[in-house]
Amino acid sequence: ASAAGFGGWISQFQNGIQYNPATLYAATLNPGVAPTAGSLSPSPAWGPQFRDPSGRPARINQWNIALQRQLTQKMSLEAAYVGNRGVWEEARGLMALNAISPAQLTKLGLDLTNPSTRTLLTSQVCSTTAVAAGIKLPYAGYPCSASVAQSLRPFPEYNDALSTWYSPLGNSWYDALQTKFMIHSWHGLDVSESFTFQKELNLGNSGINDAFNRQENKGLSGSSQPFISVTGFTYMTPKVGQSKMLQQVTRGWTLGGVMRYASGALIGTPGSLNNLGTYTFNGGTRMDRVSGQPLYLVNPDCRCIDPTNASQRILNPAAWVDTPAGTWGQGAAYYNDYRWQHQIAESVNLGRTFQLREKMSLNIRAEFFNPFNRLYLPTPSSGNPFATVTQNSAKAFTSGFGYILNANTTANIGGQRNGQLVARFLF
Repeated sequence: ASAAGFGGWISQFQNGIQYNPATLYAATLNPGVAPTAGSLSPSPAWGPQFRDPSGRPARINQWNIALQRQLTQKMSLEAAYVGNRGVWEEARGLMALNAISPAQLTKLGLDLTNPSTRTLLTSQVCSTTAVAAGIKLPYAGYPCSASVAQSLRPFPEYNDALSTWYSPLGNSWYDALQTKFMIHSWHGLDVSESFTFQKELNLGNSGINDAFNRQENKGLSGSSQPFISVTGFTYMTPKVGQSKMLQQVTRGWTLGGVMRYASGALIGTPGSLNNLGTYTFNGGTRMDRVSGQPLYLVNPDCRCIDPTNASQRILNPAAWVDTPAGTWGQGAAYYNDYRWQHQIAESVNLGRTFQLREKMSLNIRAEFFNPFNRLYLPTPSSGNPFATVTQNSAKAFTSGFGYILNANTTANIGGQRNGQLVARFLF
């Protein structure tokens, strides 16, 4: 039967089961069903093309050593070393199934740093350049429109990377000093202060530079924050003076707050423009950092940044140099000193419960978020240090390295001070 529209019926049982016998045999298990002869195509879209048979659940070993000290009856201090190591973590990017390996290039006598090699790899496989270099078609009927690089892939009939699952090639490392200071019911004050100094590394999940050189991909986790401090406190006001009226007005108010201060989010190293992936399909590479050049032209935490000021570029384009053609960048995916603004989250509240009768009470509380009205700006453009700088009619930057783009859009500027009043009547 023909396909029905949405909500319609395909057939009715009163007419018997209607089907086309030919559709029962339409499926094929022929591995050569795609692509069609004389063409290239992406790998079949019905799922990942390779499920690593060595895939297994990741294993993470965790440990900690802690010391606690009771400073006074109301105060305590704790310090701990916390660590873990992860292995067999899924890292699909380290499995380059359809990329040209350095060993294969060496076997063919090809050197990517040689301009003639790069010209050869981008030439058509039936061109005079390819024929003169001794390049042959991988199989009969292979399309001459394909490049030499495409013909040298392990699966030259597919013009994509071939997706993988369950590749247990990733690792992770975590080491931290965690401290906690507590004050419990000291003259109406309760405080909990936690501080963490940590280092987070991983292999295979923070940008892949060269899948055939796996150990070079160990580096900082993209979500790394070495310093995090969180303070929570509550204070209840006591009675003041001898006057019952004064005592009634001043006692029982509760002031509380949570203050979180953390390192800023990492800014990624700019990607190289040397088009290395065009020649090997092993992904792109990164630019190199210039020794002695500052990463910033303006301190991200100076509270002096004007997103519409054309002379106030924040990131320094001179801090980066592109990787020479045909080579892999030597820099890391992230640098610990290349971060955006400190991440600050502050909130306070003031409230009191009024006992109206034995079983009736009214709680009133004022809550304030970002009470100091700190401005949170989007991360500046950090992809291409050589990008052309452009502004729109509202003087907001629409392109250019080191500037905050589209800053005139309120959706991109957030974090303004706000508050709310809450009342709860219990009976």
